[in-house]
Amino acid sequence: MRRTLHIDGLANVRDLGGLDRNDGTFSPAGVFVRSERLERVDDDGWEALRAHGVRTVIDLRRPEERTGQIPATIKHVHVDLDGGDETDFWAEYEADGRWGTPLYYLAHLQALPHRLALVLSAIAAADEGAILFHCSAGWDRTGLVAAVLLRAIDVTEDAAVADYLDSFANADAMAALHERSSEVEARQQILDRSGHTAESAFREMYANLDLDLWFAESNVEPATRAAVETWRGAAAPPVRI
Repeated sequence: MRRTLHIDGLANVRDLGGLDRNDGTFSPAGVFVRSERLERVDDDGWEALRAHGVRTVIDLRRPEERTGQIPATIKHVHVDLDGGDETDFWAEYEADGRWGTPLYYLAHLQALPHRLALVLSAIAAADEGAILFHCSAGWDRTGLVAAVLLRAIDVTEDAAVADYLDSFANADAMAALHERSSEVEARQQILDRSGHTAESAFREMYANLDLDLWFAESNVEPATRAAVETWRGAAAPPVRI
């Protein structure tokens, strides 16, 4: 399937469907869409998103980052995934730049499980239709949520890595559209100092993303877990061995 969506006002938008799962099937299309911020989406862009089935938008940004308007026909939910007031957690990652890489993902899930739990609860409670979730660049916070959703239905490591790396491929187009650099070279330098490339950092994180353990320790409602592990009823849950 064509995962990249051509939406006026977006340069880093794609459907999470069509990715290889370890059981030989594919992630279902039309359930989850990831993107960068939506401020430049025009009327034609919103019409295209509605035509794709999007009925809910989940904004993962901190309260002070939120701008722009969502059409009244689309439900708009705000969930601060970062936890901007969780200063003790963020201090070391902001100091050395790892906040802009997958190097913080597992620590975030362990230290701040309630933040992801709020996102997953919003997903489970959303109206029928596709859910678009986004942050600013559609890269890190969006990347963390995407990784969880892909792991939840056992998307292969290679397919999940490829989805993450698409944001690097889209960086120049994002910079031109939003007139703001995603600082690709700086990201790569930070990763290099930690002994990683973008691919190896995400791959290592994904390989060690133990959702069974996270769900067991996070006290997420069983109905929410079921919604995540079946992509809201669109996919068969993975077989646990």
